[in-house]
Amino acid sequence: MKSIHRSLLCIFMLLIIAMPSVAQSARLDSLQRVEKELKDQVQLLQLQYDSLYRIIAQCKTDSQRLVQYKVKDKFDKQANRLSNRINQLNDEILNEQARLEQEERDAYLTQKQAEIQAMSPVPLKGEINGHPWVDLGLPSGTKWATYNVGTTNIHGVGTRIAWGETSTKKLFSPDTYKHQGVSLVSFAGDAEYDLATAQWGEQWHTPTLQQWQELIEHCQWQYVMINGIHGVLFTSRKTYNTIFLPSTGYTDDETYKLKHTTYNLAYWSSTGISHNGAHSYIANYEQGYMTTTNRYVAHCVRAVCSTSSTHIFPRY
Repeated sequence: MKSIHRSLLCIFMLLIIAMPSVAQSARLDSLQRVEKELKDQVQLLQLQYDSLYRIIAQCKTDSQRLVQYKVKDKFDKQANRLSNRINQLNDEILNEQARLEQEERDAYLTQKQAEIQAMSPVPLKGEINGHPWVDLGLPSGTKWATYNVGTTNIHGVGTRIAWGETSTKKLFSPDTYKHQGVSLVSFAGDAEYDLATAQWGEQWHTPTLQQWQELIEHCQWQYVMINGIHGVLFTSRKTYNTIFLPSTGYTDDETYKLKHTTYNLAYWSSTGISHNGAHSYIANYEQGYMTTTNRYVAHCVRAVCSTSSTHIFPRY
């Protein structure tokens, strides 16, 4: 009987917790005013629940209790409406805070990028075959694409494929895997197996294990939400350029079907380990890491390329 009552107490305590401090906006101010109004309604409903339980405890007959339970039903409906609105409001506040944080981050990075570009004799951003790359100041000189293969949106998922395949499908299982039993150590730059090369041209390829490890080692890692999309932001410690890897989902181990998720992301490397496995980059809101994955599962591809220019960066 008191389950919704306890839920209200939990909701109220959550609302009391202070949210991260970010630059204010008119929209955020408005949302926070609505939040205060909801807090007041929760408090009032809490008092009404307390009073109702005292009345129910004093009822001497079932008919008297029935009358009060009907009142409680009305309170429960109001509690559900408040709970739904509070959840919606919390999402709106989080989205607005993320937008403000993104604006602050973009402004800072834009300034730093301009400073570093002024000190570099060559461009730190460019395009190959119409697809943009950024220079993250990596020792190998590898340049990373700004969006996934299969999309032109930095927030887009793009094409999900099995390792070494160049087209997507609905079912990702050992039986549907095209290269089952094929001995393939690496396919970087081979258009027969490399989605990036096949779709974007010979100067692009799926990153090798070493290129993924270099990215992880030399860039700052941050789990963020950009335009309502969760994912990982890699920021160069030298050029301040960034790449955003949006959440992509994963392949369910039981049904072999794609599972869409808000938080998980999975990207292929072009480096295999056996007839059945390959290296891949996996991340969620807590951490990102290289691991080994069955080749038949669905992952996305973030392409890389290289240029012949040698860049000069300031020492830190």
